Amino acid sequence: MDLGIKGRSALVFGGSRGIGRAVAGALAAEGANVAVCARKEWAARRVAAEAAEGGRVRAAGYPLDAWDEASATALVERVAADFGAIDILFGIARRAPREDPRSLSWRSQLEAGFLRFKAATETLLPGMRRRRWGRVLWMVPWPIARTGTERHVHSVTSAALPAWIQSVAAEVAGDNVTLNVLVPAPVRIPVAAGRREEPRAGSRPAYADEALSVTEVAAVAAFLLSDRARGLWGRTIELGGSNTLSLRQRRHDIEP
Repeated sequence: MDLGIKGRSALVFGGSRGIGRAVAGALAAEGANVAVCARKEWAARRVAAEAAEGGRVRAAGYPLDAWDEASATALVERVAADFGAIDILFGIARRAPREDPRSLSWRSQLEAGFLRFKAATETLLPGMRRRRWGRVLWMVPWPIARTGTERHVHSVTSAALPAWIQSVAAEVAGDNVTLNVLVPAPVRIPVAAGRREEPRAGSRPAYADEALSVTEVAAVAAFLLSDRARGLWGRTIELGGSNTLSLRQRRHDIEP
């Protein structure tokens, strides 16, 4: 399937491993140029090299301080300058605060779980609207922290992000810019040979017939970031183990 994104430029937050890495690869396979950012610059560059293999697309890796809202905004501006424009934004909205959530104010919890994603998105929207094409997809994964800290922030993110996306999406849909949220079921993470996969605290049991693969989630994400998803905006898309989409706030049919 041709997703209609050949020559577009994409920015992938948290692209050094797992789903972010798979999404970067899926977008590159469709002919999109890819900027990969991660906390460890060497890891981001490694994934970028994989995406650019064969010389079909341009790819680069960047370091990102995911804790700092200003750093995230500066990164977006740097990548936009390097690539000429950013047409596609994908990110995984998961990050626990350094402090115990019981000692944090509501503002601090909101900053840790939401505001940096909002700032990065708002930095890109004006350019997308001028070019009359843009795709933004934030993924809210199942919380997998070993403590209650990340689950606490996850509850803030899972409430604030979809509500904000819904309101902003309505304002920009007329400019062919879509914003959506993807919420997948638990995902099977490949385990290195010789290692036993341990159950992750904070997640519910994921049986073989309901857990998703990284490839499956990346394929859905790539579709939602493509030209084929132009009629789908402002929604929280729940991806279940049966590989079906449950769409909230159904306004439009997905265009073929």
